[in-house]
Amino acid sequence: MLRNCLLLPALLSLLVVACDDGAATDDAAAPPADAAAPVDGGSTDDAGMTPEDAATSSVCDGVDCGPVGRCVEGEAPSCACDAGYHADGLSCVLDGCPGPECPRAVSEWETLWQAEWDRRDREYCTELSTSTGADQEHYFLSYCIDGLVSMWRATADDAYLDLVFGLIDNTLEDAVAGDDGFRHWPGPPENGGESYPLWESYYWRHVVTLVRVLHDNPEVRARSDYQARYEALLAFSERDVWEKWHSRGLGNLYRSRTHMASHWARIGMELYRITGEAQYLEVFENISHGEMPGRPSNLRMQLYPNPSTPSAYTWASHWGVPEGDEVQDTSHAGAIVSFWEEAVEAGMYWTVDDRAALTSTLMDVMWFEDGSYARFVDGTSGSDGPYPAPDGRCGACGRLHEWLVLGRHDRAVQAKIETGYGGGNHRYFGTQAIGISALNARWLLAGGPAY
Repeated sequence: MLRNCLLLPALLSLLVVACDDGAATDDAAAPPADAAAPVDGGSTDDAGMTPEDAATSSVCDGVDCGPVGRCVEGEAPSCACDAGYHADGLSCVLDGCPGPECPRAVSEWETLWQAEWDRRDREYCTELSTSTGADQEHYFLSYCIDGLVSMWRATADDAYLDLVFGLIDNTLEDAVAGDDGFRHWPGPPENGGESYPLWESYYWRHVVTLVRVLHDNPEVRARSDYQARYEALLAFSERDVWEKWHSRGLGNLYRSRTHMASHWARIGMELYRITGEAQYLEVFENISHGEMPGRPSNLRMQLYPNPSTPSAYTWASHWGVPEGDEVQDTSHAGAIVSFWEEAVEAGMYWTVDDRAALTSTLMDVMWFEDGSYARFVDGTSGSDGPYPAPDGRCGACGRLHEWLVLGRHDRAVQAKIETGYGGGNHRYFGTQAIGISALNARWLLAGGPAY
């Protein structure tokens, strides 16, 4: 439908040359809301209230202090804000910070994003979206989706949203109905022309997060044709992604590696937040801390303190192996970290204590003072040595991209991103890293995303 949709308005003219290192893909084989009805976020008039209503009313009714604050009862409502923020009317804003301690502004990240997109990512992201996906292209397209959605949430500029819809639309053109009635993307001949659950879940985890953000923001869906797009993507997510792979066997969701299973935990979490359906919550909980059919462990059981830095987490990529074996690689771990961060913000099982431990893993164990970083989450790198510092020789580093979400709530992480994560790291889907950094800045400076 929109094969050439990415020749965007002047604000965002897009490009790329991504350097793919052939990331391993060891693939073996809130209550429900009416999707079409905007959620009522308006205040109610006291006129016509019954005495019972008046007796149970609160000065905090309808008051939203944002994600870093809560309403306090009194003669008039007020906001109590988290450390580092203060009340400004009925919202929480970041405390002032002097000079270089202030995070880089969203507008500065936007300038960097635009330059990187024009230089590299537009061309490559477009190519990935207009491929059939048979050679794993949609897997790598996920980085483009994440970067664009992050920029939209950081800036509130719908031009980014239109771009991401264009990329997704291109891929949907190649989804064809199979004999089982589900739409699917082509895959390699060695898999019978069928795609893999890993490839689809890795891509769609970022799409379904976009769907959930649209669900949470009915004022966005009221613009343009976004309501229809939301409904179509939600229907595809439920039937042609979730139901399709679920119907083909639970092993397609409860995968053999931690990072592979985490994609389905994230998809389940987001679909549950939209629909309230128990089937999605069950998979999220089983993978996070419950019993996974056919697997001896879960994500919680995988975690143990780093031997030299007990404040940090270490874990294995294989289920149930002894501590110290099969340590998770830094690159694939990023998908787990970004899932956990979304879950913490949603208040779904994972907590700020987990965030703190992951931040320690990043800052105290993996990421070294010279800007280089370890290849495994325990701080080791094997015979290859760590990924080099940004100015070192690195064809395509960028293996911390999704770890960068930890900068949403930590100025020290964001400061290190600003000074130590450019150069070669941006040669691998740099607009994803810059988009995440821009969204971090929005959190730090405004207390939360635009959407």
